Amino acid sequence: MKTKKLLLTILFLVFFTAALYPQWTASGTVAITGTYPSVSVCSPTVAWISGGLNTPMIFRTVNGGTTWTAVPTNGLLVKAIMCVWAIDSLTCFVGDGGDAAGTTGGDATVSKTTNGGLNWVAVFNTGGTAGFFNGIVFSKSMTSFGIAESDPQAGAGQPYYLQITTNGGANWTLTNPPGLSGAASAQNSVMVIDNLFYGFGLNAGASRVYMTSNGGANWFVGTLGITGAFTSALAFNDNKLTGIASTSTSFPNIARTTNGGTTWSSVSLGGTGTTTNSALKWINGTNTCYYLGQIASMPVVYKSTNGGANWTSMTATAPNLFHFDFVRVGTTVTGFAVAVGGSIIKLTETVTGITEENTVPSNYSLEQNYPNPFNPVTTIKFSLPKSGKVTLQVYNVLGETVGSLYNNVSFGAGNHDVNFDGSKLSSGIYTYILTVDGRVIDTKKMALIK
Repeated sequence: MKTKKLLLTILFLVFFTAALYPQWTASGTVAITGTYPSVSVCSPTVAWISGGLNTPMIFRTVNGGTTWTAVPTNGLLVKAIMCVWAIDSLTCFVGDGGDAAGTTGGDATVSKTTNGGLNWVAVFNTGGTAGFFNGIVFSKSMTSFGIAESDPQAGAGQPYYLQITTNGGANWTLTNPPGLSGAASAQNSVMVIDNLFYGFGLNAGASRVYMTSNGGANWFVGTLGITGAFTSALAFNDNKLTGIASTSTSFPNIARTTNGGTTWSSVSLGGTGTTTNSALKWINGTNTCYYLGQIASMPVVYKSTNGGANWTSMTATAPNLFHFDFVRVGTTVTGFAVAVGGSIIKLTETVTGITEENTVPSNYSLEQNYPNPFNPVTTIKFSLPKSGKVTLQVYNVLGETVGSLYNNVSFGAGNHDVNFDGSKLSSGIYTYILTVDGRVIDTKKMALIK
């Protein structure tokens, strides 16, 4: 009788734990070749997977992973696809590695489809002999802004190749962040919060990330202080202060920052062994983040609900997991992970601690900055009842522009915020003006006191 009660207790605990902590489940397989597959999730029902060896290969689900269909690759060059970003079931961007195998780099290309893959059109290419697109990433909060980042097309140590769009990918502008001696960048390490704050992992030297907090005007290196040199993962909270990063071999440790990437400290996930790859994702609008890696082909997946300070192991059965991605709709998170060889797993769970639900306001508004007075950083919030082109600029007492936070940037309806950094300005009174679709919405003053 005691044995029977004990068995019932164990079974109850197993089922109770499974219900309390949703785990990953199998979600099919795709016949993909190559060792660097990527996935992009744009809705709970739509996700795209890319990869290929000596030929581009792309797959898509439109029913939440129940079935996956091979997407035509008409118009794509015979090169391995190294990164993917899906806008919806029809529109998608892919970036190749510059050569057929995706190993040596070359004249790398970003291509786009607007008809579900029936046709692909080249958007831009790096030129040179060492281009390799590591990531195409759009902001979750400012969906019109995105970047496509490539290794230096002239070789490690040379200026990087980074394209920027402010209108959802309709047009792109080339920028060239300064090169770093001996370094290129790491596949799928690209991170974007908004048009001011983005960056990527480096692939050589100490474990490092390369970031900007002012829209590319300046770039800085964050040294992680963890094992490994190939920084394969970088993710940040929407507050642009708390972030996490890892190298392909840093497990069981990752790096964490609470000051926007200036300094980093090591955090243990738990567990033992050495990984051969890693990925990190932060769920926008929450303090929830996920880690993925593999040890001798076996998956290791962890979850944090307090901004990466503490982690809990999750169950995942597919071997050779390589990359994952998520989308949040309300309090429900949907994620897909893809493995080398094509196995796919899926996670659907409820997240708590939503930091801000972006409800649609009834009127345009520009809030007083906070803190005020400030030194040197303050936050400016504004609200839009419908989508529009936003300009938000800061002026000194002479009427001269001293800060252009947004210049005719497309925003959706909702509540938005941006940090203004006055570290290069003198103490004084400054004015900031919000303009939407050419119409001045409001004007406010703020005080910088040093």
